[in-house]
Amino acid sequence: MIRDMDLIRAIVLAIRNHEARPSAAEVQHLIGNVDDGVFGYHIELLTQGAMVTGIDTGPRKDRYGKANLALTWAGQEFADNIVNDAVWASARKTLDDAELKSASFEVWSQIVVAKITKLCAAVSSR
Repeated sequence: MIRDMDLIRAIVLAIRNHEARPSAAEVQHLIGNVDDGVFGYHIELLTQGAMVTGIDTGPRKDRYGKANLALTWAGQEFADNIVNDAVWASARKTLDDAELKSASFEVWSQIVVAKITKLCAAVSSR
């Protein structure tokens, strides 16, 4: 299965914007029409990548086995950097133009930070 950075972004922002600590099923409901297997895979990637923590409930209480999802410090930092739609679209275009849709998470993060840095420099030079 291929990692979908747009889905990663949607999951991270859904957790960030939730008023409490949602279950994986609640996050999937907020995001909308996503295949169960694909969604579950991306929740697992975020957990393995130490972006998200959650209580392992097993498959009985939540179909993904995760409840009380919360962003880690790294997850919150990533969320803060990707919350701006224009920054995300610009980073995505840069990678698309370079034919690098499957770039590593590090590359995505670096490009997003570079876009933010450029925006901040433009604002401070006004």
